[in-house]
Amino acid sequence: MNRQRLIILAILALVFIGATTLYFVRVWDESQHRFRAGLPIPLSIVPDELLSDEERIPNGPPQPPVVRAEDPLISGSANSPLTIIMISDFQCDVCRDQAQALKDAIRMTGRSSEIRAVWRDFPIVSEHSKALAMAVVARCAAAQGKFSQMYDLLYFETKEYTEDEFTRFARRINLDEQAFSICIRDPAMTFMISQDVDEERMLAIKEVPTMFVGDYPLVGFVDADSLATIIRREFQRIDQN
Repeated sequence: MNRQRLIILAILALVFIGATTLYFVRVWDESQHRFRAGLPIPLSIVPDELLSDEERIPNGPPQPPVVRAEDPLISGSANSPLTIIMISDFQCDVCRDQAQALKDAIRMTGRSSEIRAVWRDFPIVSEHSKALAMAVVARCAAAQGKFSQMYDLLYFETKEYTEDEFTRFARRINLDEQAFSICIRDPAMTFMISQDVDEERMLAIKEVPTMFVGDYPLVGFVDADSLATIIRREFQRIDQN
């Protein structure tokens, strides 16, 4: 083996060791935080090799989670006949594109008031260092009835990914800043998001974005035209029943 190959192998080994170390440091920090707060360790930060057979992501097509009254709304209302569930990550570029495509598709159908778009968090913390913090920010805005406004800011205007920027967003949408500041530091918010991720894993949801138009799963990016066609088809089924 020549010297150049040895250098390449050494570099690859160092990169692998570094990435592995960073991952386990993150898992350790999160677990210590949860231990001090008295919270259980979420399955989403546990390596798959350490999970039991019952805890692993099942095979098969993804299944829609049950929509709860407290799930944040992107648009629409509980009275809307068609529900779209968007399971996503605020720091994911493709997810941002999907958020825009969803807005465009809903508008294109001409039936915006009849579509309830529900948000569920699935932050990919191993790839997006600010995704969990952004999910907490959005949940805290939802607690004050301003989820959809914060959703737009996080997806389409975030540049710094800092607490100062998130606080400026809170000010822009007239949140109670003191309540917001307390909320984003509340470990219970992180725990609720982790519970959602664990539930979604058990429903065979493995990546973002994942959407459900009614019960119809869409995994990965779907452009606005295609999504509008799927929504119209679902309305045809609803209208015929």
